[in-house]
Amino acid sequence: MKLTLSAAVAAAAFLVAADAAAQSKEPIRLPYASAFSGPFVDFGERMWKEGALPALKIINDQGGINGRPLEFYKMDTRFPDTSQFLADFRRVCDDKGTPMIFGIGATKATIAVYEDLKRCGLPILNPSSAGAWGPPDFGGWIFRYQPDAAQVVPLLVKKAHGKFGFKNVALSHTNDDDATVTNIRIVRKTLDEIGVKVSSDQSFKNKETNFASQVAAHRQSNPDAVWMSHQPGDAGTFLLQLRERGLNVQAMTDGIIGSVDFWKLSQGKAAGAVGYALYAADDPRPVVQNWIKQWRQMTNQSDKVPDVFVTATYDAVIILGQVLRSVKDINNRQEIRDAFTKLRDLDTISGKVSWPKDGDAVRSEPIFVQLDPNGILKKWN
Repeated sequence: MKLTLSAAVAAAAFLVAADAAAQSKEPIRLPYASAFSGPFVDFGERMWKEGALPALKIINDQGGINGRPLEFYKMDTRFPDTSQFLADFRRVCDDKGTPMIFGIGATKATIAVYEDLKRCGLPILNPSSAGAWGPPDFGGWIFRYQPDAAQVVPLLVKKAHGKFGFKNVALSHTNDDDATVTNIRIVRKTLDEIGVKVSSDQSFKNKETNFASQVAAHRQSNPDAVWMSHQPGDAGTFLLQLRERGLNVQAMTDGIIGSVDFWKLSQGKAAGAVGYALYAADDPRPVVQNWIKQWRQMTNQSDKVPDVFVTATYDAVIILGQVLRSVKDINNRQEIRDAFTKLRDLDTISGKVSWPKDGDAVRSEPIFVQLDPNGILKKWN
């Protein structure tokens, strides 16, 4: 009888403790991995302040994750140097008290953690990686939010060819970045398929600033258009120097077109450039217009619109909140991973989104855009 009573008391105590834990307001803290030092620190801080924190406020104002506040803490990727970040990632990945990671950033950093990720199994929601994916799969745990370059770039090249009728295209890419190297291969292949000649093919490293020799080679080749595969700031600087040296042909790029860095560093010379993006500012859907209004009020910039990477960060955090609310055990990595794969046609700023499996978000159609004279993304039809 004493044994039975003791067992009953122990069971009751356990249930009380479990209920107390469930009712706890203790925050759910997740690492937010981005460039918080190095040459891309401005990018990382902008995503943090204008995208992540406002979205967290909305989630927590709505009751958090089943009553618990959601918080991020900074994890520095140190992009483009991935060696130290990889060591930090391994520690977090092996810590079973970390249920998932938000961020990681560029495709280069994502690829760097790929092998370790398969070993330890940690869900990653990455709003920034926009490059074509090199490995054969996503390791079972990576969920990317950006449009899939491998799918969208060929469509954009063919659409631009039909619109502008170019016969010779100059190519430019960054040669020490996984995303830009892979993306330019897709462009070359697509141009070859449609019978367009590559008039010149030049490259440079991240954060170079003088492109005199590359520009001279492009000018000499007399192209009808130029395709740029770079990080946003590099693309803006390069395009400015093209324009300053008299090459005023049609400019084309990929998902970086809506980055504020591309527009600013081109000093407005990116007007008329075409690409693809998560959203267009003239999309009348309330979810888009409400976000633009919110961002303008927050930043006090009534004549501008949100950067596409800021928008991706904001939108992905909102999605994260919905995913985590659907999970019974917030510390169960497998359950969080499975919750992502159950999302179907979720209405977001970038349209209806699904992840039928790990990997790239699935959307019904890409959003092609063109920069107007004020640097605003407009639908390109």
